[in-house]
Amino acid sequence: MAKLKKTEANPRKAPAQDRSRATVDVILEAAARILVKGGYAAFTTNRVAETAGVSVGSLYQYFPNKQSLLGELMRRHVEELERGMAAITADAAKRPLAETVRALIEDNVRAHLVNPALHQVLSEEVPRLGPLDWRIAFGRRAAERVRTALETRRSELAIGDLDLAVYLITGTVESAIHDAVCERPGDLHSGALAEELTRMLVGYLTGKASIVRRAVRAAAE
Repeated sequence: MAKLKKTEANPRKAPAQDRSRATVDVILEAAARILVKGGYAAFTTNRVAETAGVSVGSLYQYFPNKQSLLGELMRRHVEELERGMAAITADAAKRPLAETVRALIEDNVRAHLVNPALHQVLSEEVPRLGPLDWRIAFGRRAAERVRTALETRRSELAIGDLDLAVYLITGTVESAIHDAVCERPGDLHSGALAEELTRMLVGYLTGKASIVRRAVRAAAE
């Protein structure tokens, strides 16, 4: 599959005024509804403009094509993830390791459950966009935040290579939650997946898997 140029998946311009921002929000809400209802096959700029109640010309002021709409929907999802991660990792030194890990996982779950049907479509279609600078930058920032949080509890960790641990943790959490949105939504809503992921990761980090379940339960209370 041929990859798109980076610029093709970026908005044409950022809205500067309240009215412009409101227009962009309406356009994106319409795009999300179409994707959820009809999937990528039903997703066209003309249909988005019609659903949003704006002219195609108005849509093109901000989004040059449907790929840029898709990219912006995903970018906003990533921004939501990053806000939660930044707040949690900033307080990592003040809370037990298990509590920080659980909080990060639960916040990730929360962000994925805002609109799970849309997330499922985005999960299937965003790879078409190829590498995007903001996605790469987010991945680096996320890894650095997790690494800094783990550094504050370094004396509790049984791992040798912290960079490798961060790579494994971030990849495991994202993949598990990402797939569970489609395959095991009940476990996301019940908290079962968050509990098991926390137990697995804290056990890996500390080398004390036999006592992790007690720590996880205490962190959740």
